[in-house]
Amino acid sequence: MISLSNYGLRWRILLGFSGAVLASGLSAAVAQKPKIEPPKRPTIGLVLEGGGALGFAHIGAIEWLEAHHIPVDYVAGTSMGGLVGGLYAAGNSPDDIKDFVSDIHWPGVLSGQIPFQALSYRRKEDKLAYPNRVELGLKHGISVPNGLNSGAAVGLLFDRTLIPYWDLKSFDDLPIPFRCVATELTTGTKHVFEDGSLAQAMRATMSIPGMFAPVHHGNEIYSDGAAVDNLPVDVARAMGADIVIAVYLDTGPVKPESLSSPLAVAGRNVSIMVAANEKASMANADVLIKADVSKFGATDFDKSTEIIPQGEKAAEADASALEKYALNDADWKAYIAQRESRKRTKLPEPQFIDVYGMQGARQSVVAAAFKKYVNKPIDTTEIEKSIADLEGTGTYAIINYNMVAENGKPGLLIRPRLKDYAPPFLNVGLTLLSNNSNDFQLGAGLRATFLDLAGPGSELRLDGTVGPVAGITAELFKPFEAGSHWFVAPRLYVTNTETAYFEGTSQLAQFKQRRNGLGADIGYQFNARTELRAGEDFQWFEERRTVGSPIPQNQEFKLTPLVTSVRFQYLGQDEVMLPTKGSAVRTNLGYYTERPNAKGGVTQLNGQMEHFIPVGKRGILFGVGSGGTSFGAENLGLAGFSLGGPLRLTAYSRGELLGSDYVLGQAGYLVRLTHLNPIFGDAIYAGGFYELGKVFGGNSFTPSLPNDGTAIVVLKTLVGPLYGGGSVGGKDHYKWYFGLGRIF
Repeated sequence: MISLSNYGLRWRILLGFSGAVLASGLSAAVAQKPKIEPPKRPTIGLVLEGGGALGFAHIGAIEWLEAHHIPVDYVAGTSMGGLVGGLYAAGNSPDDIKDFVSDIHWPGVLSGQIPFQALSYRRKEDKLAYPNRVELGLKHGISVPNGLNSGAAVGLLFDRTLIPYWDLKSFDDLPIPFRCVATELTTGTKHVFEDGSLAQAMRATMSIPGMFAPVHHGNEIYSDGAAVDNLPVDVARAMGADIVIAVYLDTGPVKPESLSSPLAVAGRNVSIMVAANEKASMANADVLIKADVSKFGATDFDKSTEIIPQGEKAAEADASALEKYALNDADWKAYIAQRESRKRTKLPEPQFIDVYGMQGARQSVVAAAFKKYVNKPIDTTEIEKSIADLEGTGTYAIINYNMVAENGKPGLLIRPRLKDYAPPFLNVGLTLLSNNSNDFQLGAGLRATFLDLAGPGSELRLDGTVGPVAGITAELFKPFEAGSHWFVAPRLYVTNTETAYFEGTSQLAQFKQRRNGLGADIGYQFNARTELRAGEDFQWFEERRTVGSPIPQNQEFKLTPLVTSVRFQYLGQDEVMLPTKGSAVRTNLGYYTERPNAKGGVTQLNGQMEHFIPVGKRGILFGVGSGGTSFGAENLGLAGFSLGGPLRLTAYSRGELLGSDYVLGQAGYLVRLTHLNPIFGDAIYAGGFYELGKVFGGNSFTPSLPNDGTAIVVLKTLVGPLYGGGSVGGKDHYKWYFGLGRIF
């Protein structure tokens, strides 16, 4: 991969990934024909170097060569170059590749995250509790994945595109013979892929160390080939090329100010070492096309229409050196006919399912998920839905598919790979919330999830939090039987929460709420989005004043109620950090046999509904409605409902509005300003919303119709949504705020 002047090798390796995604989704068409004889002219090899988003320039260079009838007899590449070259070698035209690039949802593919909608219900709950991209494992102590991105999304794109070449004996049998380079990690040596799975080879060449998990094949482990041969002119020569045309991604001179951090300096040192093998390769090429991509960055994946022409311009600048290899119209037509004859267009119907690398019950579960595709035409969309369902359970690092032949019969090959660091899983996260200089809350939490301890499908979930909300919760989730929608869930919990009591804008006291208990639910999961459960708890419920003088209305109490609850949740949004479409509904109905400041019990209902609508390519329109009622019960004090604080009547202090019933409506609009590095984040959004609420049964200082207008900026990052802004409400109500954690 080519060195980037502003980022060092860290980004140049990152660049290599973009080609990976390019290689993925075009439908290569297909019936294999006999191998052609070498042409009676000098054979030409095309060599493409690594380069992420900058590697889009390769498409422009190929387009120029095609337009000027310059034949390509061999293709070799590394990382990004390997991927674009592989796609071209498989029979895709420059226009095909352009269309494919424009159709890719780059943030989703590069993030490596399983789409929220594809997650199982329990894994959706994990994302709601910990809305970030950090997942650890407890399989070998606390351990981390061997890459921030498993490459699952990219792998599926390769599988879908290249499945017509499922029984390829050699990469020489492609429409254009092809090679790509990877690094074999256990030996530290160069590996040139020339046969086997074409999709796996292309996945290997883009496996950026530390960013994308390496590709395992037997005892060998492959990662990005930039460190060993970033511009593989020697590979093209070994294939038989008499003339080598190499495309080099020129990022310009290194600027001293770019070396201002230890990471940048380290990256530059590695970049210098990699540049050494590029230098020799550049000298060994017959024609070196230098594409000027110095104005673009490694992660500018949304700028393909600007980067592609840079390759075309560079080829045009070398027209005199290139055109002497051009064919006349008749010879070009014959060349294209030979190339097209080697494309594949047909796939047999699979007659069996082969699950690679698994045995026993787990193999049976995987095989059963794909049995419905036997003796039917291959439908990659449906196959990938089944893969998404399995990956949504959280136990698989990646699942690839292809076809295989056994005893002369074709079958569907499924290659699942379990996560090597989990289960058990460990979710971790930080929460940060402040809406003035005197109200700053920092917390941390973790969730450990153990699978199948009480039978297939069971989960033991342990939660621990510290900060303003602190406690420990344990729940055992157990289906009635394997695969059943019905379940039981016994639990116990110890929680402590800081609460405040206000009169107007003045905080009179600080309280510690203790809510401890044990209980059990019985429930039904309708699907991966919807759950209904009902249960009974015994609680120790207490509010104890910790700061401030006694207040006229006694807010301190100790209760030991039995609590009967019914909870419903529908999670139909497309993600948790900042949904762009879909809806979510949460309701909780509870009856407490005891209540503060009076005899008898109390029934409370609390619920929230959210809806998100995409507007154009960058906008999000959203509405949120929430409310709670105590069904006529009064004088509940801190056992009632409260409003105030960031994103819940933001211009008011947290807990400033307290009563027995409430309603709150929020409506707003957000627009995406720019993308972030897709490996470490997503995008930056800005916008605003209006909040209007009403609290019933509050003290005499409670405003009749609290409302505010709020501006917000949201950064979707690897560690969660980071947000902040300002809010202006009624008289003397204005706040700035910021936070890290769940927004909706």
